[in-house]
Amino acid sequence: MKKWLFNPFQYIAGAKSLLIGFIILAASASICYFSKIHFNGVVGSQKSDTIAPFYFYFLEGLIDWACISLLLYFSGLIFSRSSIRLVDVFGTQAVARWPMVIAAIIGFGIAVPPGINNMLPKDLVNMITPSMIALTLLTLVCIIWMVALMYHAFTVSCNLKGGKATGIFIAAIVIAQIVSSILIHSIYNHLI
Repeated sequence: MKKWLFNPFQYIAGAKSLLIGFIILAASASICYFSKIHFNGVVGSQKSDTIAPFYFYFLEGLIDWACISLLLYFSGLIFSRSSIRLVDVFGTQAVARWPMVIAAIIGFGIAVPPGINNMLPKDLVNMITPSMIALTLLTLVCIIWMVALMYHAFTVSCNLKGGKATGIFIAAIVIAQIVSSILIHSIYNHLI
């Protein structure tokens, strides 16, 4: 059971993982639309007070997934001595995002008042409740779980291990977070 929760990539890869990954991305986008959760970066999650068009939630997931997958794929080509398949990297990285479905569901329990972006910090402090703290911590657990899955997907699909794999993965996730956040905010400002 532990392998299925933290490293299912020894069993699922290739086109099968890509298909499952697309289902995961579509499911999380659909849930995010109704729970008003935005995945505004590879490892970012934010509750909104407004609903964006459905396609934007799907774009967020695609951008996040594509940014990290491309960086890890090219890193694998450069640093691994093995043959790296694009479908394996992209498929396993899509499957690794499944804990974010849980994070999107958690969004239903987080209340955000209208106009939160214009509130003063002292008003925001008054919104903090034990339930909001608990739901935020659960979301953080989902993000950590997703990052662990992404790391295992990378090591399996690119056949890299140890400090080398860890260093490459950390650099890739930092760069992907920055790039995906910039792209998402840019698209948000132009399309919505």
